[in-house]
Amino acid sequence: SVIAITGGAQGLGFAMATELAKAGAKIAIIDFNQALLEEAQTSLSDMTSEVRSYVADVSNEAQVEETFQKIADDFGALNGLINNAGILRDGMFVKVKDGELVKKMSLEQFQSVIDVNLTGVFLCGREAAVQMINTKSKGVIINMSSVARQGNMGQTNYSAAKAGVVAMTVTW
Repeated sequence: SVIAITGGAQGLGFAMATELAKAGAKIAIIDFNQALLEEAQTSLSDMTSEVRSYVADVSNEAQVEETFQKIADDFGALNGLINNAGILRDGMFVKVKDGELVKKMSLEQFQSVIDVNLTGVFLCGREAAVQMINTKSKGVIINMSSVARQGNMGQTNYSAAKAGVVAMTVTW
């Protein structure tokens, strides 16, 4: 099986890539950090017959389309996607001290999390589905959410994105 993992060069993504590689899966790791990707690829190459790494910003449509086309070209199939890439930019919606507004969440702070954690899931899920169809591969898409989808203080952006991921997953 060929499994693509976003955010696969570090943290939970790398841990999942490691376990899947040990189980014999062919691994396509996607991350925005070239140096971490190279380290991860070296580490995983001892565990599986084939591992390839792809530098991409999951919120960039052209990069995602190109990356999933490369995965299909390189492996000839795609059997799974773990949509794991995510970022945190925590902050209060508005912060008041002594009755005065002292800070508010910026649009950039909000949008950056939506872009990676929600739009990235949409783009990667869509392109994985396209390549599963094009390569006639049976497959599965796993989207990572969080209990924060119920709402979590200081995480307006993160909670909104993770709730959106759940809704998209149900819809798909």
